[in-house]
Amino acid sequence: MTDRLYYEDAYLWTFEGKVIAEKEDRGTWVCLDRSAFYPTSGGQPFDTGRLEWTDAGGRACSAEVSDVEADREGQVWHRVDRAVPEGTVVRGTIDGPRRRDHMEQHGGEHMLAGAIWEKLGGTTIGLHLGKEDSSIDVSMPDGRTHLTAEEIEMLEETVNERIRMDAPIRCWFPTEEELRNLPLRKPPTVTGHIRIVTMGDFEMVACGGTHPSSTGRIGQIKVISAIPSKGKVRVTFVCGGRAEKLFRKYMVCANKAGNVLSAPLEKLAGSAGELKARLADAERRLNRFETERILVEIRGNEDQESLPGVTLSVTLTGETDAKPLAEAVSRYIAEDGRALLLCAGERLTFARSGDVDIDMNELIKRVGRGGGRPDLASGAGIPQCAEVAKKILTTEGKGKSWRISNRGIAQKAKRLNLYID
Repeated sequence: MTDRLYYEDAYLWTFEGKVIAEKEDRGTWVCLDRSAFYPTSGGQPFDTGRLEWTDAGGRACSAEVSDVEADREGQVWHRVDRAVPEGTVVRGTIDGPRRRDHMEQHGGEHMLAGAIWEKLGGTTIGLHLGKEDSSIDVSMPDGRTHLTAEEIEMLEETVNERIRMDAPIRCWFPTEEELRNLPLRKPPTVTGHIRIVTMGDFEMVACGGTHPSSTGRIGQIKVISAIPSKGKVRVTFVCGGRAEKLFRKYMVCANKAGNVLSAPLEKLAGSAGELKARLADAERRLNRFETERILVEIRGNEDQESLPGVTLSVTLTGETDAKPLAEAVSRYIAEDGRALLLCAGERLTFARSGDVDIDMNELIKRVGRGGGRPDLASGAGIPQCAEVAKKILTTEGKGKSWRISNRGIAQKAKRLNLYID
């Protein structure tokens, strides 16, 4: 079993240990008799760093530690980029900034989970400490899957006030008798050799991770979001240096937006809302104009000679937004006796009035890629597709009446609940 030095001192950046085993599994791994490297566990990622030693020839050697794992026997394994002979005494150096960051996030998680349990009765299930932010999943007593803005603000204020208290953080292995009498926030998830962490008089729970020596060293906490996740509330947050970095990022973005909108920060939301409303109105106006333009273009290409009883429009136009295009097509085929073969850029739309007997779904599949209903089909193709479709209609339908007036009238009457003899 490896002697885990971080249990006694989470700020121990350098140490000495001896290689007691080696293995090859997804890389080269060495096991040390004692180590301050933290192995991935409980949602907290592993430490990184390096091992240094002197070989038999007196040469200085080093290996980078890129991963750390613990096995069921309690041995801590370090993945290295070069082999280290068994029996070698090494000097380990931990990446201090990475460890401090992890301790800030982990310490903040304890305090946030404790505040949620104390103030809202929520039970935290697991921690995920990511590269940019961290999250916990919370089971609420009433089964809800969200927190209100007021609750989030209350939790932030509670935790940050306790951080500023700079209360001591203590970690130890109690006796079984002592453990039975401790007021833990939740029962331990393991049995035997249980380690307890306390923070002031407001947090006490079983945990085997690394923590700051006092709450003040967590710095601060900022809750980013609280959203539903698999029947629970997923609370995402940042602490310490990450919270400071996030605040700077928000300030830079807010100042840039304020400069663009010529608005101070306190009026930024109102100015952005006003701009959004103006843009929406401008978009509606533009869509109406574009719809009318497309309709004029469609009607300018009408042909009443090619198909008996049907006004056919073969229209080739440029790329345009889908909304005004669809509106123009809908308005055009609302008129009786209309058929439309439209190509807008690479977008094909074949449509016809309800009283015209043309299967546009079948037709578009013959000349391009797409499909839809017999009266309206869309897809992709080139401008020539529309011309080919017209040729098919005029060739195969020569002498045929495409207009089915009686059926069309009957269908309309049925929709209007009228009776046609």
